[in-house]
Amino acid sequence: MFNSKRVLATLSFLTLIFSVSIAEARHAPDVITLNPTTDSGKYLTVHQSKTLPQWGFNAGGTFDYAYEPYERATPAGTRIVGIVDDLMVGNFFGAIGWTDWWTMGINMPIVFWETWYDPNVPIATVTKETKNLKFGDLRVEMKFQLLDIDRYHVGLALVPFMYFPTGYWQTYLGNGMWSPGATLVFDGDIKNRVFLSLNVSYRNYAKTRYDATNANAVIDDTLGLAGAINVRINDDWAVFGEVWSEGVMSSYFKNQLQNPSEFLAGGKYTPQFRSVKGLGITLAGGRAITTGIGDPDFRVLLGINYRYDREPPPPPPAEVEVAVDEKIIITQKIHFEFDRAVIRPISYPILDDVAMLLMQNPQLGLVRVEGHTDWIGSDTYNQQLSERRANSVRNYLINKGIAPQRLQAAGYGESRPIADNNSVKGRARNRRTEFTVVQ
Repeated sequence: MFNSKRVLATLSFLTLIFSVSIAEARHAPDVITLNPTTDSGKYLTVHQSKTLPQWGFNAGGTFDYAYEPYERATPAGTRIVGIVDDLMVGNFFGAIGWTDWWTMGINMPIVFWETWYDPNVPIATVTKETKNLKFGDLRVEMKFQLLDIDRYHVGLALVPFMYFPTGYWQTYLGNGMWSPGATLVFDGDIKNRVFLSLNVSYRNYAKTRYDATNANAVIDDTLGLAGAINVRINDDWAVFGEVWSEGVMSSYFKNQLQNPSEFLAGGKYTPQFRSVKGLGITLAGGRAITTGIGDPDFRVLLGINYRYDREPPPPPPAEVEVAVDEKIIITQKIHFEFDRAVIRPISYPILDDVAMLLMQNPQLGLVRVEGHTDWIGSDTYNQQLSERRANSVRNYLINKGIAPQRLQAAGYGESRPIADNNSVKGRARNRRTEFTVVQ
């Protein structure tokens, strides 16, 4: 179940990042608390366990506006004066899959607009300043998939990361320190429709007191907790919600100043048209749960990305033959997108051969396209999925010139297995498309 190479690679990277010396002279709290994942999975800031396939890649950006993410307040939480009142950040990221279980990514925050009040100036004389085009702290991360969610319906991954002190810490756009850590990812799916993820993170900081007048103004090692849900509406649309928190471990749940917490909800559109396949557009909004540094009164976000999941190598040429009055027999499997009715391009040559055979054999009057599934998921869901896939194949053949009246589609779900559903190989055989000659 666990791959020793994956574990060894993960431990090697963790050893490397935690060996970095943390010896900077000046540190500050960071108001950039929204950190999108670099591989743009089902969530925005919460990791999923699934990695990019080998040589697959993702690139994109998020653009968010946060209102009043850092302000000076009384112990009761009443605002005294703003420190950062407006923050508009673009996070630009990319990731690549080196193997089917190892992904590496990078994220660079760029601040387009910040309104800032110097907290060291007396309140009576403080004036608003504007900062533009400043950097935040660069993040590099790796993801090691330890348990495959597609196979087991639960997944496990480890994400080591490193933050580099590239941010403009003078106005709280970075910590001014090297900061390594790691995230443990556990996720699962319910009937391939509802997806859940839990992230637990540890991040190492150089312990620093950045305000001598406030006993809670301490940067130190943190524990991060995050959870998310994604509900797939159809092949193109999904809605999601997520919540996250990162608190100083020595005063967790006791010190809101250093325990920023936030929730976010939105929708994601991933069109399945061939010309734009891989494109993702995200729109979301949310607000703070606590009054910690980086917690805004509200946040709005727009994201766009392109994710290329490299197709597996094409199968050998298909062999299609006819057993008259019985079935059109093909020796290769018709591949669909995972849990969808979208035919993968690697199966086009197989279906092209079926179309050619039907054209050359007009005596095969009516042919039934039959869809079958394994037993994972509910009976109703599998029945509907098999029907959608059968109709996708029928529509493909019609587009290749086969008369619609010669084709009918039927889905049988999991009701007609040809192999043992208790084994991986058996379930793979049961997920099939057959062509039966009706007349």
